Amino acid sequence: MEDGFKTVSIIGVGLIGGSFALALKNKGLVDTIIGYGRNEQRLKRAESLGIINQFTTSLKDAALADIVVLATPLGVFEKIVSELAEFLKKGTVVIDVGSVKEWVVERIEKILPGGVHFVGTHPIAGSDKTGFEYARADLFEGAKVIITPTEKTDKLILEKVSKLWKEVGADVEFMSAKKHDRVYALMSHLPHLISFCMVNTVADIDKNLITYAGSGFKSFTRIAKSSPELWGDIFIMNSENILDYLSIFCDKIEEMKRLIKEEKLDELKKCIEKAKNLRERIS
Repeated sequence: MEDGFKTVSIIGVGLIGGSFALALKNKGLVDTIIGYGRNEQRLKRAESLGIINQFTTSLKDAALADIVVLATPLGVFEKIVSELAEFLKKGTVVIDVGSVKEWVVERIEKILPGGVHFVGTHPIAGSDKTGFEYARADLFEGAKVIITPTEKTDKLILEKVSKLWKEVGADVEFMSAKKHDRVYALMSHLPHLISFCMVNTVADIDKNLITYAGSGFKSFTRIAKSSPELWGDIFIMNSENILDYLSIFCDKIEEMKRLIKEEKLDELKKCIEKAKNLRERIS
């Protein structure tokens, strides 16, 4: 790609990493896509499906790309980048696709050597399914991608990364890492936590009752099928924001509990109406 990136390494060829690879390939945005992982059989499978052009189990080889995409669970970012750092050439760009930004940006910027650029990115796209078998070239079409530059971010590199996301169909928005983590603690992380708790409530009462789940329960708890490894990391790394919002959520639960107990129907309806009106603002 002229004025772009010729070679990309996807560190973690799963749903997001695999979808990004397919999008880049389908739009002809890079020449070579390298998949990195620990499981050679899985990597061979991804190559046979045409998601990546080649694969490696060596971070030294993965570091040869023009742009390196961190698409593993957040908990291993620091270890991977520490191992990658000695092999990265000057001018290489590293981006991530994680849903926590402040923790990631602070640590990775400290680890990377001079001349290697880092840009934090978060595509607001995904699925409760995991694995490259569910990867889609159109996953980012119309999706929002939050980019979190810092004072250290090179403006030309930022422009190139932004352009790359736009060319796979994303709607790019810039935001500080701190604000990002506040926003998505509320709009993503807390809903996942609540969904896990709802299903575990059923499990503690009688797990066999799950067979009676209707469409409401299924749609509400769809995200409870998400990866424990991924979400455990997110909850810990954005714990302060999540706990702040969880406290507010618990107050709302107590309010509804009180209204039901006291049979205050009119007030109860007002709470429901308030939620209904705001929810109708999104599709």
